[in-house]
Amino acid sequence: MQILLGTIAYIVVTFPLAVLWHMKIFRTKYMAWKYFGEDVKPILGLSSMVVQGIVLSYGYSVLTVNHASMLAGISYALVMGLFLWSAHVLATMGKSSAVRHFEFFWMETVYLAIQFAVYGILISFIF
Repeated sequence: MQILLGTIAYIVVTFPLAVLWHMKIFRTKYMAWKYFGEDVKPILGLSSMVVQGIVLSYGYSVLTVNHASMLAGISYALVMGLFLWSAHVLATMGKSSAVRHFEFFWMETVYLAIQFAVYGILISFIF
């Protein structure tokens, strides 16, 4: 049940934040960087988040820590966030010269920091 709740928490944090951040608030910047095309498929992003939520929640469930500690939840989420940041931000910048900007680097870093900090707080309450 905790893995399911952790997955739901991840999706509830991540999906709305991603839509607001990338497709509403900073849409013009991301469009200029060709971060996504005209035919965006949010369901694929949501599917990715479901997989990530399951993996992250399962990982936390088998970790030998004081799960009641908010510090443990936040620490775990930030370490996992760093891992996903490297695969998301650095890999994207490596693949596309359109996003090789200091502004993209920091915007995505802040976005992921918010995402994983909030998830860390939530997962510490769930477990």
